[in-house]
Amino acid sequence: MTTNQRTILVTFAGRRDRMELLVKYVKAAMAGGLIDEWHVWDFTRDRADAQWLRQLFPVTQVTPSNSLEYFRAPALLEFEESPQRLRLEVCASHDVHVGLRRLTGQGASIEVVLGGWNNNASAIRRFDQPSLFSDTASRGEQQPPAVILATPNLLPEFGFSTVEVETGSDGVKVFVENRIVLQDPEPVAPGSFELLYRTGFGANGEWRLPGFADHPARLFVAGPEAYYPGDAMFYTAAYRYYVAQRDRYQNDILLKCDDDIVYLDLEKLGDFIEFRRNNRQYFLVSASVVNNGVCAHVQQSMGAIPPWLSCELPPGGMCGSLWSSGTKAEAVHNLFLESPAAFKMAKSREVIWNERMSINFVALLGEDLIHIPDITPDDEHDLCYGVRKRAKKQNCIHPDFVAAHLSFWKQDSAMNIRRLLEKYEELAAVELAAAA
Repeated sequence: MTTNQRTILVTFAGRRDRMELLVKYVKAAMAGGLIDEWHVWDFTRDRADAQWLRQLFPVTQVTPSNSLEYFRAPALLEFEESPQRLRLEVCASHDVHVGLRRLTGQGASIEVVLGGWNNNASAIRRFDQPSLFSDTASRGEQQPPAVILATPNLLPEFGFSTVEVETGSDGVKVFVENRIVLQDPEPVAPGSFELLYRTGFGANGEWRLPGFADHPARLFVAGPEAYYPGDAMFYTAAYRYYVAQRDRYQNDILLKCDDDIVYLDLEKLGDFIEFRRNNRQYFLVSASVVNNGVCAHVQQSMGAIPPWLSCELPPGGMCGSLWSSGTKAEAVHNLFLESPAAFKMAKSREVIWNERMSINFVALLGEDLIHIPDITPDDEHDLCYGVRKRAKKQNCIHPDFVAAHLSFWKQDSAMNIRRLLEKYEELAAVELAAAA
């Protein structure tokens, strides 16, 4: 259990056209030491956006249980004549696959399967054609193992296992928790290799790869069902992960941030995090979010939004005229873009709000993860009501820290999204230059 409190930004991603601005702000915040880790969850709605995420965030920490996709580690492996040993850690109860796809040199590519066949056997496969690694659906039938051994209950149901793969003139040796479990005497010639990894057949895998700690921005892949999700239930994978790992995160601060946050007040982000740290009586602390129904009402009450643009308090915090009107949302954005300073309520007291609100940018304490259930059919509703009540805490809005949220789906058709993104790009250039 860690004793150092980290600040971890969690984003359910990712629409590239909207998220590119967020990337700039978060990189600046991480460079400034305000954010320690960025967990980006792949809940993309099309494969082009998913591919963009793979390129931008090469370190995948959680691989999906039913995917046939292999993931690539960001760094190549260089194997020489003398024995070379690759060390990694994985948390999976069965069907761990580690691949070494040859890029240079003579010889085969190698695949190691640990705890396969429902954690009953392990194997080493060799492939003369590296491209066979992409044929994940059928290669098991086409390529018999070079070595296969019974390894009943090799992988534990809980916790990480240390896996080492040694290659060289003596062949391949595979160790699990310092115990050799597989050996293939055929030599492995020197060369460059890609490190590939995945779980499958119902096993979720969490990985710690070489150089893992050097990558504070990490991609979490929840599974193929992330494409074209039907409802809020698909976010459950993320919540379930943090709840299951709450011992690891219980001392941390989690910032949940939408992928279409197009502005962050970097000057006040540190104060926001400090407020979150020092005010444990609150469950959720929300930023003062531009284009958020409840926050807009607060902003209008404090003079940031003039009376001619009515921003009523949505009944129970749900929907409201701003949420349903792209025209009104664009007007609010224009007011902010014309005068960002007018929205920054310096030294204002927090506003307690215990009904529903859009959770576009909120902070919670890791110690409160224990109150979140495994399944959250409507995460916004659950966090604002049931989970908050279980924690016996209140929610609030912190007016001093401003974030801008681009749009709700109901607003999109009536908004000039491209023009707004251009204006926010111009603002980012000024803000990020000042923060550098």
